[in-house]
Amino acid sequence: MGRGIALVLVFAGACGAQVEGGDPIGAPEVDGGGGGGDDAPAPACFNGRVVFLEFEGVTLTKGTSDATRNLASWMTINQGTAPPYEAASTTRDTKIQAITDGIRAQLASFPITVVTERPQAGPYVMIVFGGNATQVGSRFGVGVQQLDCDDLTSRSDVAWITDGRGVQRTVNTAIGAIGFGLGLTATTDPLDCMCGWDNACPPDNSQACRLTPGIARDPNANQLCPGQTTQDEVATF
Repeated sequence: MGRGIALVLVFAGACGAQVEGGDPIGAPEVDGGGGGGDDAPAPACFNGRVVFLEFEGVTLTKGTSDATRNLASWMTINQGTAPPYEAASTTRDTKIQAITDGIRAQLASFPITVVTERPQAGPYVMIVFGGNATQVGSRFGVGVQQLDCDDLTSRSDVAWITDGRGVQRTVNTAIGAIGFGLGLTATTDPLDCMCGWDNACPPDNSQACRLTPGIARDPNANQLCPGQTTQDEVATF
């Protein structure tokens, strides 16, 4: 595939989210990690959503994605461990704060709470930051998540994003990952947050990506939701 908040309340019926793939050996940089399937559009999320940003390292086990149990369906190995995000970097804390602030800023207009401490109960989406694809069993080097076309397979999705990338690229990847988990698929607009999600679109990571109403889905993307040709990314979020 191409490229691709502080806890106030854990909302009942929170929507799921997912992350992109990334630079596998000879593959697109980000991806959903496996087919979606249902041809129904992603449902509206009326009660809000919690997204947990995990920067401190976590061991993941292969299984139906469930953030509350550290299970990820996209893994190619039975178990893998993501180390703490850029643990050896002298600017680690600054980068983590910048990524967190960037994700919150880009999601500020949506009913989403972004947290950096694990919620006491699900559902919530977990985005794991740190390490490389081999360590977590990802087929993609920058990031990965499972495409969930109807947002019903998992309400507590798990995504992974590598370290060593620029802050804005990391933020944009996280937004696209959430969208992939909500049933949004790749687009061909380099400025759109879904550009590069298992397609050939080269994302423009020099600026914050945008979510677009009524944008065409790329019919040539490697992962598609059957029967869907357009998507309202704003309404889905």
